[in-house]
Amino acid sequence: MFDTISIGSATVDVFLTSKNFKLIKDDDTQKGALYQVVGSKVDIDKKAISSGGGATNSSVCFQRFGLSASCLARFGKDIFSQFIQKDLKDNQVDTSLLVQFDNEETDYSTILVDETGGRTILISRGNTKLEEENIDFSSLDAKWFYISSLEGNLDLLKKLLTHAKEKNIKVALNPGLRELNQQDILIPLLKDVEVLILNTTESEILTRKTLDTPDFKTTLLSYRSTYNIVTQGRDGAHLITKDTHLFAPVLAQSPVDETGAGDSFGSAFTAGLIMGFDKEKSLKLALSSSASVVMSLGAKAGLLYKKDIDTHLQKEFSIQKIT
Repeated sequence: MFDTISIGSATVDVFLTSKNFKLIKDDDTQKGALYQVVGSKVDIDKKAISSGGGATNSSVCFQRFGLSASCLARFGKDIFSQFIQKDLKDNQVDTSLLVQFDNEETDYSTILVDETGGRTILISRGNTKLEEENIDFSSLDAKWFYISSLEGNLDLLKKLLTHAKEKNIKVALNPGLRELNQQDILIPLLKDVEVLILNTTESEILTRKTLDTPDFKTTLLSYRSTYNIVTQGRDGAHLITKDTHLFAPVLAQSPVDETGAGDSFGSAFTAGLIMGFDKEKSLKLALSSSASVVMSLGAKAGLLYKKDIDTHLQKEFSIQKIT
């Protein structure tokens, strides 16, 4: 039996940083992308390559905290797949559950990072959607499932939650946008989720309310997940339970790269619960993990190790109780 099985996506991510990347904002939305004039040559300051995706990022986080971790994801049989498998094995993550098919392409991303840590992601998706028939459910034996994006496959999510309930497996869920856009199907499933992890946009899609709406918290709690995490990027994160609402500002103020911050936050919080920490201590571990990750290039380089836990938990945390 594993401590955790991480279920979701696996990608190869190439990171490029340059002081010449410029953020061009849309006047109406104030959102934008890193942009350069077509035909120009841009000097790159740093580059890195790593495996990515919610399943691989979270499984490495768990393994570094001393938990036995396996990864269930689907990808192709190509040069990129070889890199993912090597990266996971180098991090001592079990790879026996990985799903591969001939003539399929592995998901690939190029991530452009500017001087502030902001990023634009260029992604090429292969045919990597996990299906029920790809999985030997008899081999899914763990204390926890950590489920990230299933590319909208809520039938598979139902099957995984049913299996978890039958086997007394706890579930942490970080749904993707394609799951969240099916609220009427997703919401009834959340009662079987122990830890629900969302960013601000995702929480507002799910609840159809903004974070500052008076009944936002009541709506979120009505879904009956035990622990509800809402991350707000550089502003901090909320932890909402039926009897507590905590808010914590981020620790890192000058990020190098924000890729993987959400994965590291959610998986570190879950790891804290698995290791027997209370919710406040687990929140501190999540804050420390995400702060460490954003100070390195890539989603895994800054992940903490078990030996680091005590040192990081001794830092000062400005956790506020919201009434």
